[in-house]
Amino acid sequence: MAETGSRIPLQTSSPMERIFPVLNPDQIERAAAHGHLRRVEEGEVLVEVGTSNTRVFVVKTGHVEILRPLEGDEQLVASLGPGQFSGETSVLAGQRGMARIRVREAGEVIEVERDQLLALVQTDSELSDIFMRAFILRRLELIDRGYGDVVLLGSAHSPGTLRIKEFLTRNDHPYSYRDLDKDPDVQALLDRFHITMDDIPVAICRGDAVLRNPSNEDLAECLGLNQAIDPTRLRDVVIVGAGPAGLAAAVYGASEGLNVLVVESNAPGGQAGASSKIENYLGFPTGISGQDLAGRAYSQAHKFGAEVMIAKAAKHLTCDRKPYAIAVDHGSPVPARSIIIATGAQYRRLTLDNLSQFEGTGVYYGATFIESQLCSGEEVIIVGGGNSAGQAAVFLANTTKRVYLLIRSSGLAASMSRYLIRRIEETPSIVLLPYTEITALEGTDRLRQVHWKNSKTGNAETHEIRHVFVMTGATPNTEWLDGCVALDSHGFIKTGSDLSHDDLAAAHWPLPRSPYLLETSLPGVFAVGDVRAGNVKRVASAVGEGSIAISFVHQILQE
Repeated sequence: MAETGSRIPLQTSSPMERIFPVLNPDQIERAAAHGHLRRVEEGEVLVEVGTSNTRVFVVKTGHVEILRPLEGDEQLVASLGPGQFSGETSVLAGQRGMARIRVREAGEVIEVERDQLLALVQTDSELSDIFMRAFILRRLELIDRGYGDVVLLGSAHSPGTLRIKEFLTRNDHPYSYRDLDKDPDVQALLDRFHITMDDIPVAICRGDAVLRNPSNEDLAECLGLNQAIDPTRLRDVVIVGAGPAGLAAAVYGASEGLNVLVVESNAPGGQAGASSKIENYLGFPTGISGQDLAGRAYSQAHKFGAEVMIAKAAKHLTCDRKPYAIAVDHGSPVPARSIIIATGAQYRRLTLDNLSQFEGTGVYYGATFIESQLCSGEEVIIVGGGNSAGQAAVFLANTTKRVYLLIRSSGLAASMSRYLIRRIEETPSIVLLPYTEITALEGTDRLRQVHWKNSKTGNAETHEIRHVFVMTGATPNTEWLDGCVALDSHGFIKTGSDLSHDDLAAAHWPLPRSPYLLETSLPGVFAVGDVRAGNVKRVASAVGEGSIAISFVHQILQE
């Protein structure tokens, strides 16, 4: 969250003062205008763990405690006195509380409901800075301490464990992890919940719900990530995909008064969310990780009132009538006056017979901190010559013994930014192998050996390598559209002037005007980011397209 221009003297405030700031009397009165004053008594529980967390309490007199329940006990997280307030980012999303809020000393509090809180952060710049910063920092503190409502029992040899860790991490959801391969005391936990090794990974959700190898959707349901969202409500715009393009559209749309719902199949950030460090994005001279950028945009979207439905993949678009409707995983169809498709693309899978056997246990499609922990001190392979591959190579070179960068072409100049090429050239542990492709993978429970071949010399090699990162090519996520919009020969969505007369005739384009920039062959449906034909594969471009699409949504809604 940008802090430039804040009226808070950041240089003199300590970290704890920023996490738990004290409002002055004037600020308290302005907050009170968005809530109501109520008397609270000693021992009164204001919010219980696992219940809807849709209120913030500003302490006027007395004291309030933030507590973390433990087995038969509880741990004090923070004590709030006059001028301090409760809450973290889950309040903005209307999700379940992860802590107990109880009155320690009777007094008066200002109770601010979620809708009033959103009005406060949207209209009062100073209080917005204070509340939003505190909420975000508190969530980061919960993550750092593992103070979540999930205990994950897993193994580095389990692809499901990696998937769940990535899902929770990329959704900024705090959790604690017990490694079955290393934790000598984990058997007692397994016995308590009647868990066998065949059940791994297991997520113990909210202290009592035991989910055996749950899907991301199951986990989101148990955690209540979508509980405040009514999917049947007609929205001005439904955005499919929460990558940089989708999040930009959500921020601009919601900030301009549109009723916005984002449908995301996994976690905010899209492909960019797995980038270890983006150094060429405007305004971040020292770089920013894809996850940090996505997390900031996610909080920003919530601040303006956009809703984000997590772990719900779009399955079908009903396009023969209005309002349009999007069918999602195990849920009611989502109606929409207009739609922005921002489903992005995924890395192309290697054409190897046994590839799926090693996905998650040696073959990965992102290089984040989680994956880097799995291969520390080892040799790794990265397949691909784009910026994502370059960022991954530089990132993994910090913790691995050697990084082999395999590309099919002669060099990187045509596909990678110059600053990354120079970084790779200056890193001795990164070995660039042109004209090289993987020919076979070997292993049993996990990857053990990799074979590769140079297509120019015919030279073949075999290496004892247990980790391969695939970041090559792009396959658009458009299979769910079922012929509703025109696609190019590679499956990307055609928009605007790229739509030919034949495309529009085949789609029975009903309007006297031509499609707007970024509009598909279906009126009122737009495509932005990597899913769009002719897209520029840069985060800044995706953000720009997302914001531009909103300007056309306004015009569509007026037609």
